[in-house]
Amino acid sequence: MSYVYEGTINGIALVVEYCWSSVDNCVKVVEMTAAGKYHRVNWMSKEAQVGLIDVLAADYKVKLKAEEQSMYLWD
Repeated sequence: MSYVYEGTINGIALVVEYCWSSVDNCVKVVEMTAAGKYHRVNWMSKEAQVGLIDVLAADYKVKLKAEEQSMYLWD
């Protein structure tokens, strides 16, 4: 299952599709656009890459918690 993060980092609008890798136990970017144009993580500086992954990991935790809570509503 993949998730979508939509936000602004350093004034640039990002749309990032990402997933959680069970093999590597981390967030991985599937596809990304910056300012509406195709973009790749490896085109970013190492610092920006780490910052993006941190933002995505935090977003994943929020979405995972929301999914868990909604599962309890259906029980």
